[in-house]
Amino acid sequence: MSKNSARIMAFELGSKNLGKAQTFYEQAFGWTFTDGSNGPGDPFGFANAPEGSNIPWGTVWNTNLGGDREGNPAEYRDVPDEYLAFVLLVDDLKETCRLVEEAGGTITLPPMTNDDGTFDAAHIRDVNGNMIGLCSMNVSSDSTPHPNPVPQEMIGQTPLPDALLDQSND
Repeated sequence: MSKNSARIMAFELGSKNLGKAQTFYEQAFGWTFTDGSNGPGDPFGFANAPEGSNIPWGTVWNTNLGGDREGNPAEYRDVPDEYLAFVLLVDDLKETCRLVEEAGGTITLPPMTNDDGTFDAAHIRDVNGNMIGLCSMNVSSDSTPHPNPVPQEMIGQTPLPDALLDQSND
């Protein structure tokens, strides 16, 4: 079995009532939200956690606007109406999906490339049924920049919460 690196890079929030979910996360945790690149009718958007957060940004998916699940079973297979999951940055999405299946997990949203080709994404379930997002970057000189990019110095890094840092003056 080959080694594969995976780092938590973002979170993903899905909801049939995205406005209600966004209000909760804004009031409880200070998150802010932006519409998707195609405006308010776009089922995908972005969330920003307050500065200094361990995972500073995420994606949001209005599962009510995601299309006809019965008409598109391959695209929407096993995507819950309401969820909050973390997204792992992986080097090779297809290889990671192969390893997930080999380890007993399942691919619930097959690998797909976003509209501007900057990243590939998939959803998996681990052996206990937990949903996890996977992402690999395809950044090229002609790609449209992400509206809330991960700072270049953070790619490949997983910052530690302040509580886990050594605060002593030894």
